[in-house]
Amino acid sequence: MAALVAIAALKAEFGSPRKPLEFVSFCEEEGSRFPTAGFWGSRAIVGRVTPQDCDTVLEATGDSIGSTMAAIGFNPARIDEAARNDIEAFVELHIEQGPILEDANLPVAIVDAITHIRQTKVTLTGQSNHAGAFPMDIRYDPMAGFAEVVTSVIDHAHTLGRPAVTTIGQCIPGPNSAAIIPRSVTFTIDARHPDPEAAALLYQTHDRMLSEIATRRGLTLETQILIDHPACPSDPDLLSALGRAADSAGVATMHMASGAGHDAQQMAKICPIAMIFVRSKDGRSHTPEEFSTIEDIVAGIKVLAGALYELAY
Repeated sequence: MAALVAIAALKAEFGSPRKPLEFVSFCEEEGSRFPTAGFWGSRAIVGRVTPQDCDTVLEATGDSIGSTMAAIGFNPARIDEAARNDIEAFVELHIEQGPILEDANLPVAIVDAITHIRQTKVTLTGQSNHAGAFPMDIRYDPMAGFAEVVTSVIDHAHTLGRPAVTTIGQCIPGPNSAAIIPRSVTFTIDARHPDPEAAALLYQTHDRMLSEIATRRGLTLETQILIDHPACPSDPDLLSALGRAADSAGVATMHMASGAGHDAQQMAKICPIAMIFVRSKDGRSHTPEEFSTIEDIVAGIKVLAGALYELAY
């Protein structure tokens, strides 16, 4: 809606632009209905979706995204025709999804980078035995190894400080019984940093910690990288245009990195990108309490419109 308002306002005041302006709402950025669709719309635009993907990306019911597309009049066999090579720049306005703008008492941020995201599935396997009859000193307990991993990787993120973050989002012990030492524990590590060198070092440290803890505790270690989206810096010229637009509109801003992934990360494969963040109340996101004030949204639209005017008029 912000892009629609910005473009409508520009056309109403200045007429048609010298360069075409388009606004887009991408589907399945986060795979909300189709869990493996991730960035489906923007990936199609940059040529990273094939007709075969339409059959293999499924929702919980087992229906494919292709059959869903066909049901509303799209032809999945033609999805590769969505690819574009004529886009000069992409600017995305988004809520912050965090508390930094609110802490700074600012309505808008100019995003200078999108973080590297790596999600790793980890399985520690040991030996399942009775919780009471088996002495502590001869156990091969994957839950104890898991607990040490959690403490180690979380403490490491605290040591590095902002903007490094690490999250353990899932944990599945087996057999998951109160009176049994688990045979295995499977869990995820989501680790993020917007600086490429710092991100690489973060992931190397996690790999070393996992290996050392598993070896010392006599556990088998298996890892699988589920997601690995490299960091994406914003285009310097677009950042400058956004800064000038904010100054012209009298909107106070700050620069910050995005800790979440965005469609802009995909669009960067074919064109320069930049982003604008609007303050989130209490930093809440992905919850019914998610909220941004009209005043802050308008401030973001002013920055967007000003930059679009400079780029296209």
